[in-house]
Amino acid sequence: MFVHPTCSTCHTLIRLLKQWGYLQHVKVYDTSIDPHLALERGVRSVPSIFINGELVFAGIVDYGKLKEMLSAGLVNMGDGELSDEELVERFLRGVLDSIATALWLYINERCEAFASDERYLGAITNLTLFSRVNLARLVNILNNRDRCMSIIRGNEERFLRVIATNFAREVYWLSGKVTWSDVKDGYSIQSLAHWAMVRGSVSRVGLIPHSLSDPVFRGKIEKLWRYLSEHFDELIVKVSTEQEELKGDVDWVLRS
Repeated sequence: MFVHPTCSTCHTLIRLLKQWGYLQHVKVYDTSIDPHLALERGVRSVPSIFINGELVFAGIVDYGKLKEMLSAGLVNMGDGELSDEELVERFLRGVLDSIATALWLYINERCEAFASDERYLGAITNLTLFSRVNLARLVNILNNRDRCMSIIRGNEERFLRVIATNFAREVYWLSGKVTWSDVKDGYSIQSLAHWAMVRGSVSRVGLIPHSLSDPVFRGKIEKLWRYLSEHFDELIVKVSTEQEELKGDVDWVLRS
């Protein structure tokens, strides 16, 4: 299992494994200490849970199904077909759970990159727990260019919220609880564009360079800048509270 100390889901997972009595049977890797091993294993989201060498959950974890798998060694596959809407929503929740994947998809608008990695796609959507026909249908949806664009642009507010929150979180790690007026002079449009491209490639998804002379890319960065200018002060308060609570988590087992 791959986790990170600033990931709230990871803290919940550690706490549940401890309550269930399974924590001592799980090998836990802290990606803040050994990020290279995580990259070698193709980890893009935390927590990432491998069972018998197979990636089963990434980012989004069905705790009930996980407990069932740990206690019985297997899990009953969900019956029936999910609707297209449910498949797309599962995809969005999985992508938006990770800043790297959220940024990459927001900027590049290439759903087929996720469709080509069915192992990871199944893990972030939890579709590994359902009949394989559901994953195959989602792959077909994501390989449709028009559907892909509709999914991303129809959920732009969700993408901006996740990206802006994570930007605020990283500013908090560097500078503490500051305001937008403290931050904006140090982050020009160019700086934000570089951050977005590089931060979105910190995984096996891959770096695709863009130029601010490209009106589509510039438009996306300008939207992100405007969203930050309107919401940063609200988000930094939320982030600072979240991170202080995580620091005080006495159940976090990876403390030195």
